[in-house]
Amino acid sequence: MCYELTVEKLAKLLREAEKAHASYEKKLGHRDEDWPEWYAKYIIQMLEKEH
Repeated sequence: MCYELTVEKLAKLLREAEKAHASYEKKLGHRDEDWPEWYAKYIIQMLEKEH
């Protein structure tokens, strides 16, 4: 996997992940302690959609 990633693009993806994760936690009904893995998977999925 090789993705072209800038600071701006990563920041945008992190903001998107934050919003998506908030919805996920709301449905989950509690804090997701494994949020770093969730964010990482989300960002990788978004980057893969671009290619």
